[in-house]
Amino acid sequence: MAGSDSREIERKYAVPDSRPIPPLLSLSGVTRVQRPRVLTLEAVYFDTAELSLDEQHITLRRRTGGDDAGWHLKLPLSADERSELHEPLGTDPELVPARLRRVVAVHTRGRALVPVVNLKTRRTVRRLLGPNDEILGLFCDDEVEAVRPVPSSLSQSWREWEPELVDGDSSMLDAADTLFAAAGVVRSESPSKLA
Repeated sequence: MAGSDSREIERKYAVPDSRPIPPLLSLSGVTRVQRPRVLTLEAVYFDTAELSLDEQHITLRRRTGGDDAGWHLKLPLSADERSELHEPLGTDPELVPARLRRVVAVHTRGRALVPVVNLKTRRTVRRLLGPNDEILGLFCDDEVEAVRPVPSSLSQSWREWEPELVDGDSSMLDAADTLFAAAGVVRSESPSKLA
């Protein structure tokens, strides 16, 4: 199976652990919210030992679980938008696909790509539908546990909300800013779970 490319437009919000989800029907254009679906995702993020990709807001991961298991390379286009390159999982969990290695070579400059953090995410995802049942976006409520293998097995956990556009427009994300701020939830400082 060949790789694919897509564009991702989303925002991330840092959420206090027990904060209830505000009424998503308040988001621009949303007329119905589908029932939640719970996914278990496991991802290993790769970078150089010096975190050269992270410095450029680039993320490279191998993820299992969910609908898009495989290798994902995310390249920033703007604050909310990233170009995403996908490759199949392959058989070696530590062998970054050649196409993705070529894309990041200008940043890695011959340095090895190594696992830098392991994430386990319990994702509760809801589809946000418009008046004709078109999928305007997705709303993900993520409970994340991160373990950094080096220099020691440090772990931390957090919760975040992630609205992502599908066929909706940026007014839905702007409405999310307002709705979530009223609930005491602010945007994350980084668009990546790696940070």
